[in-house]
Amino acid sequence: MAMPSEEIRAFNQQARTALKATFNADYDPVAFREARAAPAVLEADSTHVVVGHGRLEYRPSRGRRRIVVYVAGGGFCFDASDSHRALVDEISAAVDADACLIRYRLAPEHPFPAAFDDVAAALEQVIEAHGAENVAVAGDSAGAGLVLSSVMARLAAGKPAPRRLVFLSALTDMAMTGHSHVSNAEADPLFGPQAIIHKALHYLQGHNPTDPAASPFWGDPAGLPPSLFVVGSNEVMRDDSVRFVDKAKAVGVDARLSIYEEAPHTFPLLARFPESESAIAEIIAFVGEGWT
Repeated sequence: MAMPSEEIRAFNQQARTALKATFNADYDPVAFREARAAPAVLEADSTHVVVGHGRLEYRPSRGRRRIVVYVAGGGFCFDASDSHRALVDEISAAVDADACLIRYRLAPEHPFPAAFDDVAAALEQVIEAHGAENVAVAGDSAGAGLVLSSVMARLAAGKPAPRRLVFLSALTDMAMTGHSHVSNAEADPLFGPQAIIHKALHYLQGHNPTDPAASPFWGDPAGLPPSLFVVGSNEVMRDDSVRFVDKAKAVGVDARLSIYEEAPHTFPLLARFPESESAIAEIIAFVGEGWT
């Protein structure tokens, strides 16, 4: 792993001082969501299609059959933002594909399995419309877990999987059995283990955290398409990626892991750090490789 950039180090120092205590507090997610609401400028260019209780947000079309689908994280409690739209727009343009986001119901108003059901239904519609071979899916954090759970459920039902999967700082184990929840509790500039406990409380609301529909680590990854996991070395959720990749590779999945030194959670969405540029280029190359 390359040494962290000065930009990453400066961000981490500020985040530990200004953000970490708030992000790890026992706050009301609904009130927090409303207090931090900001206009979504890029969303004005989108077209929304209702699918069950969720929806597909299609970005401006290039008329391509291939499509990059994005599922945003936010701890199951917070919606997609313009940073997610900008990222999927960049990836899709680089691989000459259309783009959309899957928007799902949020906790705590809509606890498990609402988000899982919405993502699974929307993904089904996209794959039916475009063909599995023309669909690549990306997600970050909780969104990454929702993608994995949905695709693994498709495989268990004998349905085709997307061509490629990409994950940023994936949340795969809500039972929190990875050692990095302890070893990186202080090092992570944004989150401690209490942040994941907080989201589990509001999303699972007592449901078993080892249900594969909630925590894909506890499911069967056999048959997954080539998958790229990008994560920071000092994240509390680092081992959610590391352990899932190890488990997937053990059953023959082409699962790839890129660990960026001291990069914060979902860093390509935060700012144009040198590490972000590198990770986005890696993602574009990986998705493009699936369609060459």
